[in-house]
Amino acid sequence: MEEVNKVVKKSKWNTNSIVFLVVVVLSTIIMTLYNNSIQSDIQKIKTNISWIESSIKEVENDKKLQIYSLLELNSKVIKSYKSMNNITMYINHMNVIQAKYDLSFKWFKLSNWELLTNIEIVSDDKAIAYQKTRDFLKNYRKDTKALFDLQFVNNIEWMDNMKFKWYFKIK
Repeated sequence: MEEVNKVVKKSKWNTNSIVFLVVVVLSTIIMTLYNNSIQSDIQKIKTNISWIESSIKEVENDKKLQIYSLLELNSKVIKSYKSMNNITMYINHMNVIQAKYDLSFKWFKLSNWELLTNIEIVSDDKAIAYQKTRDFLKNYRKDTKALFDLQFVNNIEWMDNMKFKWYFKIK
């Protein structure tokens, strides 16, 4: 009798399908667990944000802090008005300028952060009027303690003494 060797090949299709199904199910379970973890973290963060927002609203309603924030916000303007109202400081500074540069201020007008004045410089034994004027213009602009910025001189009256109007811009 003849023996017939029958080779039966099992199909790998079934095992591959089962392995793929197991991988998909496991990955779905892992993704679901990860999603739940993230959702929990998001909920905690939302709770913290709402608590912080309510704390901020309580702080914003405090009148003392509102006033403080307004003062901080407008501190530069307040300082500028404070310095503008210190007229005696400007008058004293003008006296120092008169003594230092040997000149005289005939009058002055202070408005809109500018000081308008007439300056008169007289020739004497120390120097001629134009030399004093030149030294004043050159040195005062370089002075670090100067309270004013010197504007351009557009008109000078000169004979034995020099007279001119001057605009000092308050720093």
